[in-house]
Amino acid sequence: MAPTDDLTDLERRWRTLAPPEASDVARAVYQRTRLWTSGNLPAVDVPYDPRREDHWAAAARIADYASALRDARTVIDIGPGDGWPSIPLAQALPEARVIGVDPASRRTEVCTANAVRLGVTNASFVTASADAMPFANGAVDLVTAAASLEETPRPEAVFDEVARVLRPGGVLRASYQVWRLPAPEIETVALTEAVDGLLYVYARRSQSPARERRYLLLLPSEGAAADVHREALIASAEEPRAYGETLLRPGSPLGVPLLERLAPLATASMVVELRRWTTPWLVEALGAVGFREVRATQHSGDLARAVARRLVAAGAIDGVAGQFEMLTRAMGEAAASLPGEEMVTAVR
Repeated sequence: MAPTDDLTDLERRWRTLAPPEASDVARAVYQRTRLWTSGNLPAVDVPYDPRREDHWAAAARIADYASALRDARTVIDIGPGDGWPSIPLAQALPEARVIGVDPASRRTEVCTANAVRLGVTNASFVTASADAMPFANGAVDLVTAAASLEETPRPEAVFDEVARVLRPGGVLRASYQVWRLPAPEIETVALTEAVDGLLYVYARRSQSPARERRYLLLLPSEGAAADVHREALIASAEEPRAYGETLLRPGSPLGVPLLERLAPLATASMVVELRRWTTPWLVEALGAVGFREVRATQHSGDLARAVARRLVAAGAIDGVAGQFEMLTRAMGEAAASLPGEEMVTAVR
């Protein structure tokens, strides 16, 4: 864990009241989450709706991944969550075999159930770490990843493993988060539900060094802990948001005061630290493990979302609903040739 001179007040108090066990995001978060996207995945949980800009973004990204290597027969999707992009990608590539790889068995179970429910027979899922995948050297044509590479504790080891399993000429096509914070540091809290209790989560994000440190307190889902958790959740609704969580203001009752109430009731305490990166670092790191061509590109989902937003603003979205598939495919296929950030193509 980090040295004590590199800690916020809340981190110091956390380590005193509830000394955390060092963990990884798969065990601490993904294994504990019942449904990763609350059962609202486009083309997995719900059909595409041309009136929704997030569905334009999702459909364009699937077209993007599917066009990254048109003759792909074996595709690995790293970190498929609840089946996205694995399942709709398998539907877009009916001649290919798509295999989702996730270290959390709960995620692969949910993915498998979703594929069976949808009748998608060319998508399967295995529980394995992305830095030790159960595939032979050069056995894979295409590797996809949707904002999952940065969730691994050893990204360089994952890049090396991806290069190992890809055949010569094989392609990695991945989206990623560019670590560009609006402030040198951001602190947030989240109050959520897990399969084995309730969670109080504190996240500290810093620009330099580029990292995210996340503390999790597991609580009983009934009794005093549940009462305090519910009360805090209601209070958090009035606070500003950042990264989908509650922004922690200096002196907020959702910080140290809430921790002091919850720590004695906790059943487990964990900390996860993740490195974050910039586009130049990612491009260099992929080149260092043997990819002969690496280029950062436009994000196909952002492109399609912006177009859909303009159509909504112009009142024209219903008029192009019948062209949804054609338009999202065109934008998805075009994105890989447009310079930008947040998606990368790496050729083995």
